[in-house]
Amino acid sequence: MRTLATILKKRIAELGYQDIKDCARDLDIPYELLRKVISSNHVPKDKTLLAYAEKLGLEATELLSQAYREKAPEDMQHMIAPSGGFPKPGGEGVRLAPVLGRAACGPWLESFASEPDHFEPVEPGDKDAFFVVAEGDSMIGGNIPSGAYLLVSPKAGVSNGQIVLARRGDEEFTVKTYYRKADGTTILQPLNPAFEPIILEDREPHTVMRVTEVRIKL
Repeated sequence: MRTLATILKKRIAELGYQDIKDCARDLDIPYELLRKVISSNHVPKDKTLLAYAEKLGLEATELLSQAYREKAPEDMQHMIAPSGGFPKPGGEGVRLAPVLGRAACGPWLESFASEPDHFEPVEPGDKDAFFVVAEGDSMIGGNIPSGAYLLVSPKAGVSNGQIVLARRGDEEFTVKTYYRKADGTTILQPLNPAFEPIILEDREPHTVMRVTEVRIKL
């Protein structure tokens, strides 16, 4: 199984080291933390991962994506796309989905500006899917950091506990976990205890669209 530990172990071996301690000494990497990451599946801070990428000659987005996937709740890990795990532009069966702007991971964002010249490659199955860029910290408990690219699939079904892009009226958007109560009340729950949930009554016009993929960007 691919993990942060296996990525690092493989790269250290590719560099010709049989002993992690020798690699750490030669490349000026703190040994005890590196040993903990490899032997105990510890997930270090982003700053440490960026240092590992630089010293070991790895792609930073590869390490960050894997780390965020491992830290995410189990039922959300499949949403975090591995770096390089999505189609390349120009390949067969690839669609370029537009990035339509930024969506709040916090209070409602009054609007998101269209970015018509910005596209990301996706599988061609959902012709209506588009991306928004997460802005804010209310979803960090699901390892959706500010700056992540969120693939939104308008035609995908939405169930309680899934991540959605919610729209209130025509120009207000937010990214939250979706729950709908039996009385028709919608609860948009953040995944950061510092933020309060947004509660929408049944009569309050709104729509929700499911977030089906998270891409970590630097």
